[in-house]
Amino acid sequence: MGKENQIIMVVKRDKLFGTSNLEDCPQGFLNTDTYNFIPEINLHFEWMKRGSSKKYEANTAESNPAYKQLIAYSVVANPLLKKVFAYKRAIDEVSYHESRLAGNWCWGIGGHVEKLDIKDSNQAYRIIEKSRDRELSEEVKIISGKNPIIKLLGYINDDSNNVGQVHLGLLYVVETDANEIVPKDKEISEGNYKTLKELEDICEQSKNKNSGVKVDSWSEIALLPLRNFLSNH
Repeated sequence: MGKENQIIMVVKRDKLFGTSNLEDCPQGFLNTDTYNFIPEINLHFEWMKRGSSKKYEANTAESNPAYKQLIAYSVVANPLLKKVFAYKRAIDEVSYHESRLAGNWCWGIGGHVEKLDIKDSNQAYRIIEKSRDRELSEEVKIISGKNPIIKLLGYINDDSNNVGQVHLGLLYVVETDANEIVPKDKEISEGNYKTLKELEDICEQSKNKNSGVKVDSWSEIALLPLRNFLSNH
């Protein structure tokens, strides 16, 4: 089945934020101390055809900013090394299906929550966790002697661009003792551990339009909570 025909989990924007107006919704990183969307997600989630970002299609998620597509956005971090796994998306659309993000640097691993992620529970949050674990296993191999500890840090909402307007990220940190992370997915052209300073430098380079460096906006937003996480470990 093509990606545009996927049946994915969505929630109406106004059920999450109490408003359907983009300008009235909170933006950036939304920490769990202030925001808890899990009850709303569990109560109001729906299944919808994903559709295409390249053409308008009625009743599809990519064409409807009144809905938020839920994404489990997982960042793999080693507190001992004080490093984060970062990767570059494949540059061509054949290898990387989403042309709006192709070639970008990113440190969040994730994808849409699909109906196929329904396993042992019909509870939305448990389905999201299944999706999270599936995406991690498909995209990277964490070479470690211990099982990673996964924690929800908060949420990412960025309505400043047409990708963010139809997505909401659940930002997870995957705490690991692994010294090596190996990319598995063909959609990743390169990937390795980087320090926060190196990630900040990548973000700074991306501000120069002539540099050719691009970064996912969600990854930039995730830098501050990642810094706080690593400083406390």
